[in-house]
Amino acid sequence: MSSAYLRTACFLNMSANERIEIFMRHRTLRLAWVYKTFLGWLSLPFSTTALALTVIYIIVIYNAIKQRRVSRKCYVLLLNRAIGDALACICAIFLAGYVLLSEEPSRDIVSILDLFFVASFWSAMISYVSLSLMKLYAVARPFQYRRMVTMKRCIYMMIASWVVFLFMVAYALTSMALVLIPTLNEWSGCKRETCLVVMYRSRSVLTSTVYFLTIFTFFITVFFIRRAQRFVDSFNRKRDRKDQVQSKTRFPLWKLALNVGTFGFLNAFYVIWGLVLLIHTDKCFWQRNVAEMFRLLGLIRITLVIRIILDPIFSFITDFQMRRGFLELLHFKSHRIATSSRKQFVNVSSANNSKRSADNDPQDPEHRGQSIKTIG
Repeated sequence: MSSAYLRTACFLNMSANERIEIFMRHRTLRLAWVYKTFLGWLSLPFSTTALALTVIYIIVIYNAIKQRRVSRKCYVLLLNRAIGDALACICAIFLAGYVLLSEEPSRDIVSILDLFFVASFWSAMISYVSLSLMKLYAVARPFQYRRMVTMKRCIYMMIASWVVFLFMVAYALTSMALVLIPTLNEWSGCKRETCLVVMYRSRSVLTSTVYFLTIFTFFITVFFIRRAQRFVDSFNRKRDRKDQVQSKTRFPLWKLALNVGTFGFLNAFYVIWGLVLLIHTDKCFWQRNVAEMFRLLGLIRITLVIRIILDPIFSFITDFQMRRGFLELLHFKSHRIATSSRKQFVNVSSANNSKRSADNDPQDPEHRGQSIKTIG
C-alpha cells in the first residue's frame, strides 16, 4: 500500500507484525461492538420479556395440570416446551450480561453461551414435533389413540427432548475443546474451519429436518381432519344445523394453524441461515467475516425469542383454560365464563355417551376420535 492511498505515512516504518497487531486490535474492537449491540442491548429487552411471560405460562400450565382441568398428555408437552423456552431465555440473558459487562468479550465464551441457547431451543423443537405427531395420530388412528398414546409415552417424549439437549451440548463442547484446548488441539489437529464447521453443519442438518418434519406433519394432519369431517358430515345431513356446526368445530384448525404458523414463520430465518451455511463451500467464510456473521446471527436470534414471546400470548387469548388460569393467577374471577364452559362440557359429554376420567379433558384429541366413533 502506498502512502498516497493511505493518506498517511504513519505505517511506513512499521514492521509486518506491528501492522497485523493493529489490524487485529481494530477487528477485536469492531467485534466487541457487534457483541454489545446485537447480543447485548438489542437482545436483553426481548429476552427478559420472553422469560417473564414464559414463567407465567409455566405456572399456569402446572396449576391446570395439577387441578386436572386439562388433558395431561397434551399439556405436559406444552409444559416441556415452555421449560426449554425459559432455559433459552436465561442463556440469552446471561450472554447479554456477559458481553455488556466485559470490555472485550471473548469470542470463545460467546460461542459457548450461544451453544446453550441453541440447545435449549432444541428441547422446545422436540416438543413441537411430538405435539404435531400426537395430533396427527389422534386424527389418523382415532380408535387406537387412547391405547397407544399414554401418559407414560408422553413422559418418554419429554425425556427424549432432554437427551437431545445433552447430546448437542456434549457434542458441541467436545468439538470446541478439540480446537481451543492446546493439548487436545495438538493431538487432534482440529481447526475452526474443520472440526467446528463439521459440528455446525451437522446441527444445521438436524435443525432443518425437525423444522420441515413439523410443517409436513401439520399439512398431513389438516388432510386427515378434513377427511374425518367429511365422514362425520355424511351422517349428520338429517340432523339439525346445530349438530352439524358442532361436528365441524370439533377440530379447531385455526388454533393449530396459528401455533404452527408462528413456529414456521419465525423459525424460518434460523433454518435458512443454517441451510446457507450448509451449502456454502468456503469453509473460511465465517472466519473472514466473523463480525458481519455475528451481527446477522444476533438479528436471527431475536426472531426465535419473539416466537417465545408470542406462544404464551396466543395461548392466553385462544385457550380458555389458560386464560382462566392466568386470571386466577392475577386474582381475577371469571365465574360467568367458567359456567358456560361447564355447560359445554356437559353437552359434549352427553353427545359422546362416555364417562370422563380425571386424566382427560374435552379438548383431548382422543375424545374427538370417540365422537366420530359414536356417530358412526
